Amino acid sequence: MGSPRFPSFALGCPLEASDPNSTPSLEAAALEYAGRGWHVFPCFEPVRAPSGALVCACPKGAECSQAGKHPRTRNGVKDATTDEAQIREWWQQWPFANVAIATGALSGVDVVDADAKADGVATLVRLEEERGELPDTVTARTSGGGCHVYFRHAGMVSKAGSLAPGIDTRGNGGYVIAPPSIHRTGERYAWLEGASPSEVPPAEAPQWVRDAAQAKRTRPTLAKGEAAVSMWQSPTGDGLTESQLWTRWHATSATEHAAAVKRMKQGQPLFPTGHHEGNLWAFLSYLRFKAPEASDATLLRLLAPSVTAMNCAKHDTAHVAERLRRINEDYGAALAESVLITAALRGTADSRPSTGAPPTLDAPSGADGWMAAPGYAIYDGQSLGIFKFTDKGNLSTIAAAPINITETGEDEHGTCYVTARWMYGHRERVETMPRAKVSGNEILELAGRGAPLTSSNSKKVQDFLQAQEQHSHASLPRVRIFTQSGWSHDMKSFVVGRQVIGEPGRVIMPGEAAFLDALEPRGSADEHLRLMLAVRDRSPFAEMAWAAGFAAPLLRLLGLRSMCLSIWGASGTGKSAVQATTTSVWGRPSGLKVSGDVSSAALQGELSRHRDLPTWIDDTQVTREGMTNLMAYIVGTETSGARATQTGELRTRKTWRSLAFISGEKPLLQIGGAAGAKNRTLEVCAQPLGDAGLATLTHQGLEKHHGHAGPAFIRALMEHYAGAERLDELRELHRKLAAQMVTETTEQARYAALLVLADLLARIHICGEADAHAQAAALEAGHAFCAAVLKESRETRTTADAAYDFIMSYVAANWAGFESPVPIKRPGMLMDDRDSSGRRVVAIFQTTMHDIAREGRFDTRQVMTELAAKGLVFKEEGHLTRKVSVAGKRVRAYCLVLDDEKAGAENVQRIHALPSQMGKVTS
Repeated sequence: MGSPRFPSFALGCPLEASDPNSTPSLEAAALEYAGRGWHVFPCFEPVRAPSGALVCACPKGAECSQAGKHPRTRNGVKDATTDEAQIREWWQQWPFANVAIATGALSGVDVVDADAKADGVATLVRLEEERGELPDTVTARTSGGGCHVYFRHAGMVSKAGSLAPGIDTRGNGGYVIAPPSIHRTGERYAWLEGASPSEVPPAEAPQWVRDAAQAKRTRPTLAKGEAAVSMWQSPTGDGLTESQLWTRWHATSATEHAAAVKRMKQGQPLFPTGHHEGNLWAFLSYLRFKAPEASDATLLRLLAPSVTAMNCAKHDTAHVAERLRRINEDYGAALAESVLITAALRGTADSRPSTGAPPTLDAPSGADGWMAAPGYAIYDGQSLGIFKFTDKGNLSTIAAAPINITETGEDEHGTCYVTARWMYGHRERVETMPRAKVSGNEILELAGRGAPLTSSNSKKVQDFLQAQEQHSHASLPRVRIFTQSGWSHDMKSFVVGRQVIGEPGRVIMPGEAAFLDALEPRGSADEHLRLMLAVRDRSPFAEMAWAAGFAAPLLRLLGLRSMCLSIWGASGTGKSAVQATTTSVWGRPSGLKVSGDVSSAALQGELSRHRDLPTWIDDTQVTREGMTNLMAYIVGTETSGARATQTGELRTRKTWRSLAFISGEKPLLQIGGAAGAKNRTLEVCAQPLGDAGLATLTHQGLEKHHGHAGPAFIRALMEHYAGAERLDELRELHRKLAAQMVTETTEQARYAALLVLADLLARIHICGEADAHAQAAALEAGHAFCAAVLKESRETRTTADAAYDFIMSYVAANWAGFESPVPIKRPGMLMDDRDSSGRRVVAIFQTTMHDIAREGRFDTRQVMTELAAKGLVFKEEGHLTRKVSVAGKRVRAYCLVLDDEKAGAENVQRIHALPSQMGKVTS
């Protein structure tokens, strides 16, 4: 943010004055910030007094010294929220209220506030020139050309002048006024062009900003009555050689000290002109603390050439010697204090409280909240870390930063989890993971996320964590762990993305951040409902599709298996729009859709992720051959097969209970499919919407407004049907509805009744309709839907005979191709073979049979297997195909007995007149 990029800041150019009574969309801005995860609350705004002056809208009026900046709510920043309903209520009550954003961990942002009137902007520009420019980040203009610079939360303090006079920081517990709020000068806060939250994300603050704005860690305070007596004296002789001293001083991660040591060794001036005082004290302290074995005489001798080269009268050799004497005193006092602290920690190690604060000390800043274990310490009197007591009573460093296990828990499969907390720089990091990961070699993965672990200390850290967990086991919080969406094992909780409805817990779904993000509610709940109802009321098919969004969680309550809902037909009829409506009940449709070439393993993975939620599978016509009929089987199995790993163990089975909503330009079920798949599938050929314009608006609207109805539906289920008696009533209602559904099989009736029941409950609990009206409307749509399902079922008979009839019809329709001697584009050929009844045989080439199967909607292998069992297909050494000779070439073909009646009487008579050399089977 140097002056070339933001000249207006340096010059103090004010914003354009605005009318305080104008009505920019303050509510809309607050809702937008809340949608980004920033917690907001209203503040009093300046108003125009009769005299024409701007005064605060609070009761103090002109006497208020914080006009436009203090909260309207009772608890101020503690009331900050992202709840849309609360935000709307606030700004309906106070439509002109300024918008305040809570800073710190609550919103994930820290803010640097440069005040132009106090030369804060000019100072910020100067600091950038000296220490490095600020990165491109979210920036707002304030009054008089000042600015608010937003950064990702890094633990900054909320303090005036923390960076320099006129430059404040806002972190935990603080807040800033955000655009388009009005300032008491009449100017409006505004986002800098190209630097609004919608144009650039908050960047990470530079190190020099973070260092200056961090809470300073203080030294511990000894208990009353104790005194630290220094027994240390600067040695008269050196305990290290000169070469060893230089090696120790060079070993530092502080670039400024490393550069000074290099200049000192070369006899050059230690520091740039004008920076001697502060730098010299820090550098001498570094040399002494790094090498306490060095005598003063040796230090002064090695420093002398550089001190002389500085040529500064105020910092001659005598001045350096005096500074070193005072530093020696500080070092001795610090060492004595550390000895007392170590003794206190050692004496209480076996009974250390879980808070980690030594009972004989006032709780030292930075150590509070960290837990130790018998034989270990977290604080050595100077820094935080992990330290182990040696046999001589000293502290040996294990890790340079503290790490703890703070929670334990287990998932519904009995797998144990722990939550690890550690320090990385000035920030805390937390991660929940399987306990086996912490106990095994995989713990080194945490090193990549900032944990104080290396290959050399990982085993020691594991030993400490095990001791710390066992020692603090009784006091560690127990949390429920959820690794899958949907109902918990005891049905007291329901997981939707990162949200847990019912009894709380923690959601752990590694590697699925995009899926969890898609399940976050967004936009307006009212607008979401309006969009869904506009689709629902178009047709019975659209209504049952809408109901499918609420039916998935009912599968568990009613004891039903997974099911398929399939709507197929021509493109542009609104199939995807109704599917988007179904999925929007729980989240963003585009983020939850499964499309493209879906493999069996990929489909199983998606069904597992969408457990107790609808799974949207779109565009099945592009899946590979044979996959469409397989989908119904995969959905209905509810669990994947257990596969062996390289170690001989079995992988954990994936489980699901999902309502798979599948669409395409061709049907899902095929002739020859097993009855089980058909029983679990409700399929219709329909135009559910029939309005391309409405479909487009639906897609666009649901991407902005989604995810509200599903959680509300779960809360209603928990409230009204949580008890065993009420659950029995729900199941009885489902049985009564199933008895009224007219379908081909009883199982199909149960699934049709599931959709009707979901429609009924959603109308009552989501739309607020009366029970009688909701039941009548749901039944009407259900009956119309079942009629279409019944028609579709009769057209896809699940018998091999139907497929055989279709094949014979194809032979009759293409008879000329079968009897033609020309091999080009020939579908097959007539054979001279006969079956035991004397009927002729027709050979149908493999490619032709695949085309026939695709057109006739049947699975080739399954149908041919069943026909072979009936003696209608000739097999060759167990193969369903046989080799036939065509124009001197051998090709594979399916050889079927020719049915005289089905193939056409006239055609069969012609067969008997043909010579027997038409075709010959070869081995």
